[in-house]
Amino acid sequence: MASDEALLHIFVGTLSADKTTREQAEATLTHISTDSRLITRLIHFSCQELPFIDVPAAMQQALQAASIRVRNVLGRSDWNRNPYFTEETKSAVRECIVPLQCASHVPELVRRQLLAATQSLIRYDYPHRWPSLMPQLRRIVDECGAHLCVLSAAASSREVATLRLKGALGILRECCKVYNNPIKIDADDIEAFIDAFSPVLLSLTETLVSVWTQELLAQQTPPPPPPPAPQQVNGISDPSSQFSTKRKEKCMFVLSSWHNELSHCLRIALKCIHSLTEARWPRFLCDQSGMDRLCKGCLGQLLDASHKTLLPLYRLRILSNDGDDSDLFSVFHESAVWKLLKWTQGMCLKMMQDLMFPKRCERRARAAAKYFCDHYLLGFVQHALDLVRWHATPRHLTSKAYIMSLEILTMAVDGRETYRNAIAPNAEEIFTSLIFPRLTFSAEDAELWTSNPAEYVRLQTSPTGDLYSAKVVSSTLMLTLAASSKPFHDAEFVHHVVQYVLERLTTHAKAAAQGDMEAARVVDACLFAIYQFNKVLRHIGFGDDRVEWLLTNYVAPAAKYPVGFLRARSVLVLSVFASKIHWSSPQAFQFVLSEILPLLQDPEMPVRMQACASIASLICHPHARDVIAPCISDVIQHYFYAMRLMDSEGVVRTLRRTIKHYRDVLSQWALHLTEMLVQHFLHVLERVLAEEFKDSEFTPFTENTGSDARLDPLVSDEDAVADTIMTADEVLETLTTLVRAVSQQEANSSSNASGEGGLILQMQERIAPLLYVVLSREKGSCLGFMDASLMLLTTILSLSSAVASPMWRLLPCIHQLIVQGAVDYFYQMLPPLDNFVSVAPEQFLFFQMSELCAVPEFAANMDSMTPAQIVCMMCDTVMQSSHILRLRDLSAVPKVYDSILQNLWLFKQREGGDHTTAIAMTDSLVEYILQAALRVLNDSSSQEKRRRTLTLLFANNVLSAILANAALTVKILSSAGALLPFFVHYTRLVQEETMQVMLRSYDRRLFVMAVAALARLQMEQGALAVSLEEVLCGVLEGEVLEKYSHREGAIIITEVGMRESLSDGDDYDEEEWSGETESDSGDDDEMEDEEDEEEEEALGMANDKCLQSLLHSAAVVLKRDAATAAADDGDDDEEEEDNLLDETDFVAPIDARNAWAFLLESFRHASTAAPTRFCQLLGDANSQRQLQSIMQLSDAVEQLLASRGRPNAADSLPLRENLKPHVL
Repeated sequence: MASDEALLHIFVGTLSADKTTREQAEATLTHISTDSRLITRLIHFSCQELPFIDVPAAMQQALQAASIRVRNVLGRSDWNRNPYFTEETKSAVRECIVPLQCASHVPELVRRQLLAATQSLIRYDYPHRWPSLMPQLRRIVDECGAHLCVLSAAASSREVATLRLKGALGILRECCKVYNNPIKIDADDIEAFIDAFSPVLLSLTETLVSVWTQELLAQQTPPPPPPPAPQQVNGISDPSSQFSTKRKEKCMFVLSSWHNELSHCLRIALKCIHSLTEARWPRFLCDQSGMDRLCKGCLGQLLDASHKTLLPLYRLRILSNDGDDSDLFSVFHESAVWKLLKWTQGMCLKMMQDLMFPKRCERRARAAAKYFCDHYLLGFVQHALDLVRWHATPRHLTSKAYIMSLEILTMAVDGRETYRNAIAPNAEEIFTSLIFPRLTFSAEDAELWTSNPAEYVRLQTSPTGDLYSAKVVSSTLMLTLAASSKPFHDAEFVHHVVQYVLERLTTHAKAAAQGDMEAARVVDACLFAIYQFNKVLRHIGFGDDRVEWLLTNYVAPAAKYPVGFLRARSVLVLSVFASKIHWSSPQAFQFVLSEILPLLQDPEMPVRMQACASIASLICHPHARDVIAPCISDVIQHYFYAMRLMDSEGVVRTLRRTIKHYRDVLSQWALHLTEMLVQHFLHVLERVLAEEFKDSEFTPFTENTGSDARLDPLVSDEDAVADTIMTADEVLETLTTLVRAVSQQEANSSSNASGEGGLILQMQERIAPLLYVVLSREKGSCLGFMDASLMLLTTILSLSSAVASPMWRLLPCIHQLIVQGAVDYFYQMLPPLDNFVSVAPEQFLFFQMSELCAVPEFAANMDSMTPAQIVCMMCDTVMQSSHILRLRDLSAVPKVYDSILQNLWLFKQREGGDHTTAIAMTDSLVEYILQAALRVLNDSSSQEKRRRTLTLLFANNVLSAILANAALTVKILSSAGALLPFFVHYTRLVQEETMQVMLRSYDRRLFVMAVAALARLQMEQGALAVSLEEVLCGVLEGEVLEKYSHREGAIIITEVGMRESLSDGDDYDEEEWSGETESDSGDDDEMEDEEDEEEEEALGMANDKCLQSLLHSAAVVLKRDAATAAADDGDDDEEEEDNLLDETDFVAPIDARNAWAFLLESFRHASTAAPTRFCQLLGDANSQRQLQSIMQLSDAVEQLLASRGRPNAADSLPLRENLKPHVL
């Protein structure tokens, strides 16, 4: 085993700057680590006692490095699953790690590392494998408590006991956290532990409070004379004087080193009590004696000593003439005493949350809760109010204890007795003296204003994560006081508050307009309060006319004040109120808007950022169009300028909203906007990747040292990276909005379709490089941009009449993602893949990739492949992973197959007899897909009930193959002996009642068209005529067509009754904006007119005789469906089935075809041919009844297609331009 000297040499070497020395030391450490006993040796080595003086820094660092090694080895994974650790080693570690780290001579940095290692061991072993832990801790706690109780003990002895106790309490708290986990520990064991340990913990806390108070009284000394104000040279403070002030601040709250250590011990003891009360109020504290000990002996005595002695003493020590107006938050944060006060107030808040309303407590705690409310609650609230007052004069200070006190006051507002006795008598003081001054522009705001304007702007509207902000918590208390939600609340107080704010605003507005800083702070507080009251003013009778007066005379003029933060505040307040009130005239609103617009180019960056982020509700107002439309290009330029300077999701969102609202004006700059957005996204993405690289580069350092990454200047700011990522994602959403806006505007304008297609095609060429950057990266989803990128790709293809050459390069990228493991994402890739084939079927089916685009280097082997072949390879990869994927993920494969086959059918129908050579090339594609579908259908698992809908999807592939190439499909099915069995099994599957409910209209129409194709083929194929006739007769005799027609009738009735049109272009422009209220009455009127017209059309169609004849059948079908669904809901024993038949998957090529008319026409041709059994079957009564129902349905479908604006499918072939491709 290595000696102390050898270990010292090794760890000093691992910290060496010389690479060779460092590598040799690490190799030696790795070699000796093969012996698991080394971990015990390292614990002893890191805890060795050093002399008090002349200890080399290298040796101290070596001890810390050894403790870090212990933490890393023990914390890497559960050592019970690692054969490296023998039982002898584990026993030795458990025996030594607690007493050694609790030794008083152990450095604090080493103790923290060993505590982290002990936490891991507790997580692995305690309590079952480490029963000796609690006796070890009890022994140390009892010994230390005994030393503290002896008043005559030497100072050194008491300090040693305190240091040991601090180490033991840290471990003890981890044990308490274990017993706070009801999942890991049985409830009875938790109760037993708390009952046994709570008295000991309370006794120790009482002892610590007593000793802490005695030391406080003993250390009372007159404060030193205040230092003179910092000297200034040419208006700049003397650096040496500032350094002296900072040094005095650090020792401002230190009474003695022992008092600090006692504060640490008390804080950890309170944290232990907090852990024991977190899940359930302990039985020990349900007794009156236990409640008295906690509230009086512990918290009460601590609060009394603090308010009577400690706080007055600290008040004398706080510098008030140092020229610094900061709130000293960092000084409070570093103080051991103020950390204790924070947890003291936190424990008071915890008790109020649990006990302030006895009726809400569990039965065993109600008596204790009532006792607490009667004897201690009001005292806690009064202490909190006094602490808030202490932080208010003569200098505004902020500590975490102050924040907790504000939380206590906020909660006290909801209690009847606390409100009447503590809050209401002091309500005016609380608002005017304690809350309102905190709403002003503070020194911390000024620092953020300069160093991080984007963060400053974000915090104005979304202070998420700012837990210890005095302004946020104060505003919460203000709103709680003002909103009279309880019967005992003073309903008039809110009027006094509003009146006070308005008086202060009118008094100081003139001085603020002249640049007076103090007046500007008061005005900022007033505007902030008005912003917070945006939902309260209407409820108290502050009408629109008064709000307009306030905005016009005080808020809008602030946009021209010389103080920057007032200009930023004015646009924020206006953005909230402008869209909520009815303005007296458009001119009044336009005046306010004209005051705000110059802020978009304000010289101060935070003002510009705030204006860009908040102005959307103003410029998208109906009254704003006359002002904004002529200068919209300048407004957009200001947005981009702000976006280039810093990342702000709010600014990009404003741009997106502006594009949507002014799409009629912006379409002429669509290409330029696209280029700017693409370049901005690529620029932001580059920064994100650079931050990610820097973060990964320095992550090992922070992990090994255990330091706080936020304190390390080398580690990237995670919040900043997150903001950048969200900004980039918002840019993609904005591009999607721009594409939709341009398409809709072009569709609504008088320009022809070719102009639209050309513009969208040019946008494709500019967006394709962006999508390539995202989709081509390894594993795809470049920092979460995959969803937004696929949405953008889907949208732009769906609105195009062709696919640009750069877009085809994305197919190999998507293929690479699937091959590299993103098979579970294939379902999300279905929409863009469907659009590729729908928009450009000829290129997709027949052209090689080398003919379509410059194939990426990583996909050079795909040069000679067609896009259809590449997509089929993706499907193969997905099916190979079927054993690990959900059925929904697999369902994308047959849906893609359907799209390919039906677009092949559509192309053949459109081209007629041309391109026979190219069409011959697709025979192999049809055969390939058909064989893939048959493999799934022949698998025994396809018969499982939960896979029925997946089986039907692959059966649809066979039907689509019949449409694409009926002769080839029938030949393959006959050769495999699967022609008749396929239709027999299909009929049996779809006639199940549950499946009848789940089937889509698409499934029925596809089957009908396939049957029609077989009827036509039966007249042409002499060799297979007998087999086809048997299939057709089976279909007629099975009455599938009749059932399908009845259900299709029900669907038509439902669609006619709905007030929507699937071909309405506005469907692609619907978008929700959180927090946005649209007041555009013109748009509302248009929507109402459209709905009225649709209702009239629906009524007219419903009165049609043809549709009336379907009503009875529809009613019967719907009634049967409801009964079937109810029966399925009541069957709990059967395995749940996921319905994979999504009605809104995509718009198929067959949707514009009247399948029923096609069927009737095919049957009519078959009946005129040579007499066969099928012809005879068509003439019997049963078949005639079916045909009569089909004829009625066919007529109804014709009218429905006409109402949708579709071509007459019975008389003409569907055109690609009339079909809507896949839109998410």
